[in-house]
Amino acid sequence: MGYEPPIGQERRAQPRQRTLLRGRICYGPRHVISIDCGIRNLSDQGAQVKIPAGQPLPSVFTLLHVVAGLAFDAHLSWRKADLIGVQFEGQHNLKTEISDDLAPLRAIWMALASS
Repeated sequence: MGYEPPIGQERRAQPRQRTLLRGRICYGPRHVISIDCGIRNLSDQGAQVKIPAGQPLPSVFTLLHVVAGLAFDAHLSWRKADLIGVQFEGQHNLKTEISDDLAPLRAIWMALASS
């Protein structure tokens, strides 16, 4: 059996920074489905995200960090009511990366960033 840290001690390899950031979860073909969300805490490896309770969500999706112009390839780690934990598998800078694959995400981000 593995090491269990004492109750209340951080379990993550890298602690997350508390935030209150605007985000958007995108999924489906060409990211046609999207959900507004709040990024509650953030690290290089993952985030805690607030979404509407009961909102259906796939296990793999893209999380947009609107202010930073970043798109994270993410997968769902846990869910409790209106909070989810996600782990990042990759990151894309929508301000500088322009590819056909990222075009739909970049369009969503640009619309959100200008509103």
